[in-house]
Amino acid sequence: MALTYLQLDADYPEVWNLGPISKNLASGGVGVIPTDTVYAFVCDLGNKDAIERLYAIKEIDPKKPLAILCKDLAMVSEYTRGIHNNHFRAMRRCVPGPYTFILQAGTPIPKLMLTGKRKEIGVRIPDDPICSALLEGVTRPLLCSSVMGPEDSYWINPAEIAETYAKRLDFVVDGGERLVEPSTIVDLTGEEPVIVRHGKGDPTLFE
Repeated sequence: MALTYLQLDADYPEVWNLGPISKNLASGGVGVIPTDTVYAFVCDLGNKDAIERLYAIKEIDPKKPLAILCKDLAMVSEYTRGIHNNHFRAMRRCVPGPYTFILQAGTPIPKLMLTGKRKEIGVRIPDDPICSALLEGVTRPLLCSSVMGPEDSYWINPAEIAETYAKRLDFVVDGGERLVEPSTIVDLTGEEPVIVRHGKGDPTLFE
């Protein structure tokens, strides 16, 4: 099956054209979409075969933890547990935004995502119109893993992604070239927030 390449206007994306991408994800598709940080490989969190394909395409160890994309805090609460009230208030101030929050995984998280003693999951609510619209069209979070640019470039070109992975992906959503800016990672599993990585999001909200 040929790769579906959907090009949207970078400034005013025609998000109503994302319907076929949502259906592809629901049927076990694996593809690439833009976020508010970098482009990301994504698949339906509830599809085991799709999850295994994503790990294989990215060529990473299945034991490596990945993050999930959620449409809102209600979905975050459904797939995690034990968010401290102070942490919840802090999260609410900065989402949607370029942050990854490490939280205790809830029961709906597939067991293959929690290998060994790991009981945490990374969670994102991106501030990107294409990503947000796509999340509104799916019933579960999307598992995601960043697509990093070439070593000599800080920019990611979706057309180059499609060319590189043409035989392994089901779709690529082109929202324009993006600067490689990773998210700020904040561990909220303890009583106090811990900044794991300084990225695009302002860490002072948690310091």
